[in-house]
Amino acid sequence: MELDQNIKPLLAKISFENDERAFKQFFDVYADRLYHFAFSFVKNKSVAEETVSDVFFKVWLHRAQLVNIQNVKAYLFKATYNTSLNYLDEMNRKKAISLEDIEVNFGVDTICPETELITKELKELIENAIDALPPRCKLIYKMAKVEKMKYLEIADLLDISVKTINHQLSIALKKIGDQIKTYLNEQGNNENFTVLFHLFVPSN
Repeated sequence: MELDQNIKPLLAKISFENDERAFKQFFDVYADRLYHFAFSFVKNKSVAEETVSDVFFKVWLHRAQLVNIQNVKAYLFKATYNTSLNYLDEMNRKKAISLEDIEVNFGVDTICPETELITKELKELIENAIDALPPRCKLIYKMAKVEKMKYLEIADLLDISVKTINHQLSIALKKIGDQIKTYLNEQGNNENFTVLFHLFVPSN
């Protein structure tokens, strides 16, 4: 199933018919994405898996309410975020979780399916630029570009301002843009800079 597509019919089957097969399809759409998101905070594979299981278990318990949720994806990410923080509290982590400390890993292919159109060397340069982003900046960029979440949704999820999101994305895009421009200049051709750069700009 294409990500985020045909979700509403599944939600209806889950809510009104207690359809376990539909719930499994729903789980398959989001589980892996939520796992990586949880892992960014808890830094533990089994705990991240348990976190996602807890989220979906609670969703199943309250499945009758699923059809009333306006944005299911944002709801799931928020639930995963809160569950991850609860785990950290239980582990007596006195230090509050900081977005500056999280680790987010994802490749250019995840961000931009059109990467087969660019050279291997440029792809590696862009991946290095993204990997070098500050943790909070990288997470926000992933939420905006990979998950295609609205700025307001990201702000609510991470409890930060839209202004902060704009600032962090500006940092990300400058670093990525610099890498693209440097490479094209070295190749003696920067005519395609705008087209290439646009591939990595989050739409909102």
